[in-house]
Amino acid sequence: KTKDELVRELKALRKRLEEHTNSYEKECKLHDRAEEELRLAKVIIDNSPVVLFRRMAGDKPRLVYVSDNIRQMGYVPSDFIEEKILFREIVHPDDMDRVAEEIKHYAEEDVEEYTQFYRILTKDGQIRWVEDQTSVVRDADGNKIFNQGLLVDITSRKLAEEEVRKSEEKFRRIVETAGEGFILMDEDLTIIDVNEAYCRMLGYSREEILGKTPVDLASDDFKTFM
Repeated sequence: KTKDELVRELKALRKRLEEHTNSYEKECKLHDRAEEELRLAKVIIDNSPVVLFRRMAGDKPRLVYVSDNIRQMGYVPSDFIEEKILFREIVHPDDMDRVAEEIKHYAEEDVEEYTQFYRILTKDGQIRWVEDQTSVVRDADGNKIFNQGLLVDITSRKLAEEEVRKSEEKFRRIVETAGEGFILMDEDLTIIDVNEAYCRMLGYSREEILGKTPVDLASDDFKTFM
């Protein structure tokens, strides 16, 4: 080969090398960015009340992934991955049968996504309420291979709901045993609740009063006044 041909080949080689180098550097940057995003996602998850999970589908479901923040409940991921503990063993005994029946029903109906609410026991015996949001993962042929999702600790919400329920029950008992008549109306002045004392005062049953307005129950003279 002539000197000019060798120079041209060298230039071509240098150009290809530069292109490969640029491509490699770009791939490295993308890889580093992806790793950083995954790291940040892990930090966020590990410091949140949301536990991620994935389990094998089929007759013998087995957890293959549990996020590290399961530690907030006193466990570590390896407890479940290595089957030192089965997840069903930490479900509250009073909820265990219901949860199992729900999962069986969803599997038989081939439901893609479902939500369950139940209690679990932490390692030190505390009771926590969780919201379990599960979805199905299928392979290219449509076969169910995984069930995955997240567990959200909703204990605070459940406790707040229980306090509201108790307050409502207490209010109801006070109203029902009061000697004075009680009436509750919506924004259109339609009666939506009354107590027994109010019914006795008017001589109507509760069913006859609900859905009416005070005007409907008033005398002609009082209707004009109202």
